[in-house]
Amino acid sequence: MVFPKATISEIIGLLEAVNDAGGVEDAARLAADFDLELDEILPSIEGAELLGLVITTDGNIELTEEARKLLNASIQERKKMIKDKVAGVEIIKELRNELLHSDGHRMSKEDALKFIQRRMPSSDAESYFRIIINWTRYAGLIGYSSDSEEICLMSKR
Repeated sequence: MVFPKATISEIIGLLEAVNDAGGVEDAARLAADFDLELDEILPSIEGAELLGLVITTDGNIELTEEARKLLNASIQERKKMIKDKVAGVEIIKELRNELLHSDGHRMSKEDALKFIQRRMPSSDAESYFRIIINWTRYAGLIGYSSDSEEICLMSKR
């Protein structure tokens, strides 16, 4: 399983750039516009694909209808749409299920890193942990306390 190393903000930034280009943009041209190499924007493209917000064909990035709705939505509507998308990502569903069945709906960072390592054995678990926490915090699904080094299910709103 591959999980893209891109933050939600980076993914939304990509969507906005493609939208500014009319909804379809060549990935290499987009990277060049930001003075980046193509491989530097690939994680954002992969994240947007994983969330069903873009389709890539022959090097072109195209916004889906859901991405267009997201970009036209209010901040609160965006958060709800992102929450629904993020909640559907397999590793996040599995992590939330682990938390649901744990004492106090909490887990140590160490146990979360072991969880990630089991699902992505050849991965850098620490960097994936940071990205997963970025996605789930933004979506209001899983919180993280750096003081106690614990993750927890966030209460439903």
